[in-house]
Amino acid sequence: MKRRTCYRRGVIGVSTATCDIRFSLQNRYAQKGLETALAKLGVTNGAVTISGRATRGEREISMEEFLAADTEAIRTALTKFLEKHSLPRANDLVILDMEPEGFAPRRLGEFEGTKQRERLQKKLIAAYRRRIRVARQVLRRTMLPGLRLGLYQVIVPDEKGRPSEGYEQRMRGYIEAGRQGMYDQLDFICPVLYQRFGPEDATPETLRRWIAASTRQAIDGSLTLTRRNGARIPLVPILSFWVFKGRPDSNRSAVSPKSVARQLQIVQNAAGVEAILFWSAWQTEQEMELAEKPVEPIDIDDFLVGTGSLPWPGCT
Repeated sequence: MKRRTCYRRGVIGVSTATCDIRFSLQNRYAQKGLETALAKLGVTNGAVTISGRATRGEREISMEEFLAADTEAIRTALTKFLEKHSLPRANDLVILDMEPEGFAPRRLGEFEGTKQRERLQKKLIAAYRRRIRVARQVLRRTMLPGLRLGLYQVIVPDEKGRPSEGYEQRMRGYIEAGRQGMYDQLDFICPVLYQRFGPEDATPETLRRWIAASTRQAIDGSLTLTRRNGARIPLVPILSFWVFKGRPDSNRSAVSPKSVARQLQIVQNAAGVEAILFWSAWQTEQEMELAEKPVEPIDIDDFLVGTGSLPWPGCT
């Protein structure tokens, strides 16, 4: 991991800024043209996000099926999935994207308050832990060098960066998952920095404040999580190009490149960040328009150029 030397307050030290900035699609890699364009901006395609169905953790799976899936069933599903999609490649960041409806990682904190719900929480954490352990074993058997395994949706901040009741509940779930070893076989976790508001949702100053607060909360909250032995976990924050889970009139619209630039600055000034990831399910404007749930079409290369932040200073 390349980092740049900088001067702060008269002291020579190692900056928290990382030069390891990557782009990930879902279950595939970028076409050569996009990959080449990204490389000129200091962004590599050395990452892939793996859908939940690869590990029996798809959105539609029932809780009973999720809990019942044993090691062999998970291993078989993941092995076949990786073979079918020709994944991964050497030195990839491999991100597990498991979001089963009602009990995704962000919702583990909801299983508290009674002994019965806490027993269920323990079973869910064990089921996630089992999938992560199997994924590490399967990746090791590929014999590909430099693979690193991470988990999406750890953490999801409040959309405005507030210490809201929902955020505090999510954090209790994340912390308990760490106590029970859910992160022990991971190389990194992925705080989600997706923006939740469009330009019509508030004044520009208010939007900047919300986005900055949410970004900082995602990083700071993630840094409180540990493995079972108390060790900190490296972070690979995930950014994207669209508003997700926003209001109906702004949801899935493109965000401002300058707002992403401000997020990058916050992340690069933070501790514990090992790499930065830009995620998209689509790589061409046609794909964006024709998607089952379309997003506002953008040229990804032009968008990243528009941030004015890439290549990151000192990383060329």
